[in-house]
Amino acid sequence: MEEKTFFLDLLHFGTGTQAVNYFVFCFFAILGVIQGVATRYQRRDLRWFEHHTGYAMSATLVGGSFAWFFTTDQEIFIPALAGGEFFALFIGAFIIATPLTRAVAFALARLRAFVPVAKPAREKEPTL
Repeated sequence: MEEKTFFLDLLHFGTGTQAVNYFVFCFFAILGVIQGVATRYQRRDLRWFEHHTGYAMSATLVGGSFAWFFTTDQEIFIPALAGGEFFALFIGAFIIATPLTRAVAFALARLRAFVPVAKPAREKEPTL
């Protein structure tokens, strides 16, 4: 397999899956951090759930992404990615995670706002 290089041959992403694993790790960790901050500061445009549910989701996303990355990445101790590659993948994950967070928050807010209107029961005729 040939090594993947980008940006005037300055970024070398190697031949394995470490770059993809690191991107997924950063993406879900960033989603978790955004949810924690949005829950703390009650940012309705960013948060998916309120109060304790928001904090639980935040901790689950951050903790789960760390646990997943460090238990599944077999190339973690093999020199492959360097600082520039890690930074580029982190920024890419951040750029994708932020608008996705807003879109999901908007969709969930619209779903919560939708309340089906109950049909009124037939009223009885007044008796004289």
